[in-house]
Amino acid sequence: MTMLVFEVEAFRLFLLVLVRFSGLIVTAPILGSANFPVMAKIGLAALAAFLVLPGIPALENPLPDDPIAFAALAFGELAVGLMIGFVMTLVFAAIQVAGEIIDMLTGFAVVNVFNPSLETQVPVFGFFLFVIAALYLLTLNGHHTMLLALNSTYASIPPGGFVAQPKLFFEVSAWAGPVFRDSILVAAPVAGALLLAYLTMGLLGRVVPQINLFVVGFPVTIAIGLLMAGLSIELYIKTLDGLFGAMFRQVAAMVQAMS
Repeated sequence: MTMLVFEVEAFRLFLLVLVRFSGLIVTAPILGSANFPVMAKIGLAALAAFLVLPGIPALENPLPDDPIAFAALAFGELAVGLMIGFVMTLVFAAIQVAGEIIDMLTGFAVVNVFNPSLETQVPVFGFFLFVIAALYLLTLNGHHTMLLALNSTYASIPPGGFVAQPKLFFEVSAWAGPVFRDSILVAAPVAGALLLAYLTMGLLGRVVPQINLFVVGFPVTIAIGLLMAGLSIELYIKTLDGLFGAMFRQVAAMVQAMS
């Protein structure tokens, strides 16, 4: 009977760990992509929970037997995973905004493509920058770092230990500004060159009014945008290093706010 009680308690703990990892995998970039099969997501969450379970410190209090109380704990575990995945997704939201800025300046804003990872229509440059960021994150084993970051939360947030403190909401609200700043940073090389091109064409239109800028302008801006996008790839990769580093620092700050 004692062994049976222990197995039931271990299974309950496994469910809580599974829910936390499920929240991350559903919302995290790349892992939460619609191209990643649902059964693979379930299997990855279950495998991660099974591997992490033996290393979780013993709980001070036993898990509640009441289904409603246990469901409340599971909801808190889900919130931890969802919030961490949300923080990581903000970086890719900044990249998408940067792509929209570039598309608006080049004239590609009227053309959208479907991004299966975000399940939304995104501009051409937005999708291009997103694909590069996703591939670079995989190259850096960022998907491993995501799972390890969630695993590290058990040191300060044990299963059932989630507390919605006011500091947490302050941390979440403070991330809106950096998203816009990062999007400007990513789009700056191409946007700067295009703004200079528009300024030059404006002056040329004043000097030579016979030139039809609507006919000449679009090919010029598209060519400059593509050229600068190709030349600034290395700079974009270096910017991604800083963005991904800030992403995991924000995760650490949020974990501290929840603990």
